[in-house]
Amino acid sequence: MAPQEQGSSDDELFDLIGALGAGIGLAKDEALPVAAQQVGMDVAEDAAAKLADIKRRGQA
Repeated sequence: MAPQEQGSSDDELFDLIGALGAGIGLAKDEALPVAAQQVGMDVAEDAAAKLADIKRRGQA
C-alpha cells in the first residue's frame, strides 16, 4: 500500500473509532430524548459494521 493510501486508511479507521465512541456516548446519555439515543446507537452500529468489514478485508 502506498504511503498516501495508508494515511487515508488510518484516517478512516480513526474516524470510525471516533464515531463508534461518540455513538455509544449518545446512546448511553439518559438525559437525551430516546430519538437522540437511537441515533447514537445507529451511528455506533454503522461504525462497528464498517470496522468489521475493514478487518475482514485485512486492512487493519
